[in-house]
Amino acid sequence: MIFLSIALSLVAAVVLFGVHRRFRARSLGFRGSIELNATAVEPDTSETASLAESGSSIQDTIIDTIYAIGDLHGDAKCAKEWISATGLVDESFTKWLQPTANLVFVGDYIDKGPTSLQTALMVKSLTETFPSRVTALMGNHEMEALMDRSSASDRRMYFYQLPYSTVHPDDLLNYIPHGAKTANTTKALDVLYDLALDEVYGKNKFRSVDFSPYGSKSVCNLIDDPDLASMVREELAMLQSHYIAAFASSTPLGQWMEKLPITYVFEDLIFMHGGLNPAILEVDGGIRSLSDLSALNSNFHAHSSDSSIASFMRTLSGQIVYDLLTYRGNHKSCAEVSGVAEALGLSKVIVGHTPDDDVRMSCGGKFLAIDSALGRWIRKNGNQYCRGEETKVSQNGRYACEKIDESCGGQIVKMVKKNGEWAVELLSLSGAI
Repeated sequence: MIFLSIALSLVAAVVLFGVHRRFRARSLGFRGSIELNATAVEPDTSETASLAESGSSIQDTIIDTIYAIGDLHGDAKCAKEWISATGLVDESFTKWLQPTANLVFVGDYIDKGPTSLQTALMVKSLTETFPSRVTALMGNHEMEALMDRSSASDRRMYFYQLPYSTVHPDDLLNYIPHGAKTANTTKALDVLYDLALDEVYGKNKFRSVDFSPYGSKSVCNLIDDPDLASMVREELAMLQSHYIAAFASSTPLGQWMEKLPITYVFEDLIFMHGGLNPAILEVDGGIRSLSDLSALNSNFHAHSSDSSIASFMRTLSGQIVYDLLTYRGNHKSCAEVSGVAEALGLSKVIVGHTPDDDVRMSCGGKFLAIDSALGRWIRKNGNQYCRGEETKVSQNGRYACEKIDESCGGQIVKMVKKNGEWAVELLSLSGAI
């Protein structure tokens, strides 16, 4: 089938070849710090209580405002600052403050930064505390973590073992049991960061090296000292086994991620991570209506467990799901955006996935690209694994990992319905733009 061959080619290109671009951007004001807490806030009745105070109920409240937050990518500090900047919740994130507003996250809470678990759990807590107010969409990085749980014999690679774009070595520490970190763990992580800088980035070995502990492409093969190599292999294997176990169907985090929606439609707005490929409207068995999208979400959720997701993602429905998470063609063609919007009765298409300095609005306001590199690590060093505590240059001088900024940069979106149409406002941490 033509669509399948197109989708599979796209997946291969995105996953293996198109993700080590160096990303540069400026950072916008607001300095601060938070205490990271990997414990989710227990859901309570705050949502109902805050509405009761205004004399409304969840059922009869008319929503006229939607805030949308782009890819947070493993930066819990900035995630908290952006959520707070909306003014939707109190300081403890347990009371909803704006009864006519909703909040949408467009995915990619994990990877490309060292506090992915804390970021994901922060978003998870909001969706559970305010289920009718907060929608968290699936990003391709959440999907890839779920797909990585499969150990099928025909797998050629795991996303979490890529030497760029996915799991920062230090991020692995968040998933191990208390007390499991030893001096060897610290040493192994130091070695991995040095190898990434000097061997992978400095010598452009993105395709010939991976972060698997064993195998012909293992980064550990580049360690000359056999004893050190053996130790790093053991520590990396231990860290990665705890990491992938955290997303199992038996865990609260895995269960939450399995049920993240692929798309979210509110009135004539559609939110998704990647984009709307016209091919999915044309292929037999594809999307013809918004109800088809709803059915696709349900179909995915019925097959998202660790025992069934691998086989589902090989089906046409699975390929359409992944295409919705990774498609970037809407950024290049307003005719395409207008065509899919008209076919589905939409006024605006809002996506993440493709980073830039700021939010971009185009096609007469029909298309909003809201991934503005909200995480400080991707904002400063792109897809590369750089600690960012200080600027470090590779031994051959060809690559530099730069010190990250203390302040968080980028923008988020506020949409307000006025006279039957959605007016778009861009927000920075210093206020409206």
